[in-house]
Amino acid sequence: MLWKIFAGASILVLGLVGCMSGGDGAAIIKPAAIVLRGGKVMTMDANNSTAQAVAVNGNRIVAVGTDQEIARYIGPNTQVIDLNGKTLLPGFIDSHIHPVSGAERLAQCSVDGAALSVADIISYALQDCLPKEVNPAADKWIQIVNVNPANFSASATDLDRISTSRPVLLAGIDGHTSWVNTKALALAHIDANTPDPSGGQIERDSQGLATGFLKDAAQGLVMAIIPELSLREKLTLTQQALDLVRSKGITSIQDAWASPQVMEVYEALEKTNQLNMRVRVNLKSEIIDTEAEYQRLLTIRAHFAGHPLIRADGVKIFSDGVIEYPTQTSAMMLPFLDANGQPTENFGGRYFEPNVLNRYVARLDKEGFSINVHSIGDFTTHTVLDSFQYARDKNGVSDNRHQISHLQIVDPVDFPRFAKLGVAANMQLFWAEPDEYTMDAVAPFIRPETHRYMYPAASLKAAGATLIGGSDWPVDAIPGDPMPNTPLASTQIAITRRNAQSDSPHFGEILHIEESSDLHTMLAAYTINAAKALKQDASTGSIEVGKLADLVVLDSDLSSTAAAQIDKVQVLYTLFSGAIVYDASKVQTTQKLQQKRVMQSSAMRSDGMPLAIKRQRRSHDMCGHDH
Repeated sequence: MLWKIFAGASILVLGLVGCMSGGDGAAIIKPAAIVLRGGKVMTMDANNSTAQAVAVNGNRIVAVGTDQEIARYIGPNTQVIDLNGKTLLPGFIDSHIHPVSGAERLAQCSVDGAALSVADIISYALQDCLPKEVNPAADKWIQIVNVNPANFSASATDLDRISTSRPVLLAGIDGHTSWVNTKALALAHIDANTPDPSGGQIERDSQGLATGFLKDAAQGLVMAIIPELSLREKLTLTQQALDLVRSKGITSIQDAWASPQVMEVYEALEKTNQLNMRVRVNLKSEIIDTEAEYQRLLTIRAHFAGHPLIRADGVKIFSDGVIEYPTQTSAMMLPFLDANGQPTENFGGRYFEPNVLNRYVARLDKEGFSINVHSIGDFTTHTVLDSFQYARDKNGVSDNRHQISHLQIVDPVDFPRFAKLGVAANMQLFWAEPDEYTMDAVAPFIRPETHRYMYPAASLKAAGATLIGGSDWPVDAIPGDPMPNTPLASTQIAITRRNAQSDSPHFGEILHIEESSDLHTMLAAYTINAAKALKQDASTGSIEVGKLADLVVLDSDLSSTAAAQIDKVQVLYTLFSGAIVYDASKVQTTQKLQQKRVMQSSAMRSDGMPLAIKRQRRSHDMCGHDH
């Protein structure tokens, strides 16, 4: 217990912070603004200490200890929160999220990631989305978001059934896939002569004609011509998104693909005191070895140097796509298999030249940037680690704290290289369960020995890698909940690796239990380890005297909660810089964003039956190829 650690030393610590000296030399305690007492305080400090109570003054933690020790900080104006045995943790840190782009999806017609046929989606568009439009312009885009891409197929001709006069876009929930109608192809000037853009693919039929299916960066050809929302609209939606994020106990985020337009939104929110979130951004970039690109990134970083809430000292790059059939653009060491289990000639999307990647990574490493690389396939991860080794050989050892995100498949030979090179494993373990993605859309198309290392969290940790956690929101949506991938829900799946969705054909199945994590590993991934990866561990990530009072209160004792019930634990309070920014008791049930339901009972399947919307999950990475 923490009081044992503090015995003898605690009085000195408490006397130095939040105290004044009396005339006789005795310490006079300054009353705290907030005291949280009677709880299970999981500090996540270096000793993994626990305590009972915490005192907060201003934006800082001024004392941590037993109820008796902290009682002296209670004055007539102190707000006292009795925890009654509930858990108090450092505020969660989401190390991979896209709040601004995700916010726009909150306002669009959504199918919430449900497994639907193209006929179902067409029926939904005609019966539910279009009738709700209010005087739309004749050329307004029809956008349906959060489409489940696993084993999904749609053509431009299919989507012409929704409209031939207006452009139509279906956006995959993974951020890597889109389908458009004939009108949209024409407006984007995509035809048989249009080359695939760098980092993307235009699917074509046997005659070389574009089918309407766009993968990865090819989506940008269409997204570039869709009118942007106004800054005012973006601010309103982003405020809603950040309210949602705070309701999950998250107080710091790493935006993993920030364009100049995204940075404009964050800066505008901060200037009007509406941000209430620590934001570390990974600036959007491409793997190009040009002085102009390096100077562009340096200029943005310099603009935010010393900013109170926003840091722009990270860079995000995209090196492959996604592994699920039919997209299959992740870069693999061995080729994908066909439906009969035979090797194909498809090794996935190898979206860079290794020598260019080496020069690019080495230059950014020299400039002091933290580099975050999207990697799904084992080939990409191996090659990216090679580039970090190249940078180290060229520049020497740095403290830039690079990351690789997703890591769906990793070659065992690469496990120890993460620790050796100081590269954090930025994982989305909410996806580490048997479902239609990991099993139906992946398992038949790769070798069993490759599938064995699907989301290899335990193997990476055993080899010394530091695991950090992120949601990749707005990837993942279910009917009634636009953000099911929370730190707590991810923790449950990371520990159990079990499908708990009763309506899933994979209900009760377990995905490679040998890769299971434990509670402390996962809490560290969303607190102190994430803070270290984001270079803010001196001020956040653990509950210690002098650190910022970013805290989350849960409704139960997490340490005694069964692993299969962790996702049932609710956030009661979120504190940011010593202020309560989310209070569950003050949020009316009907107003909670997480209960937002987009799919209406009026929507019908193509066969005339009501749409059966199941609790389907995502898959992968809103890297922003469509932005």
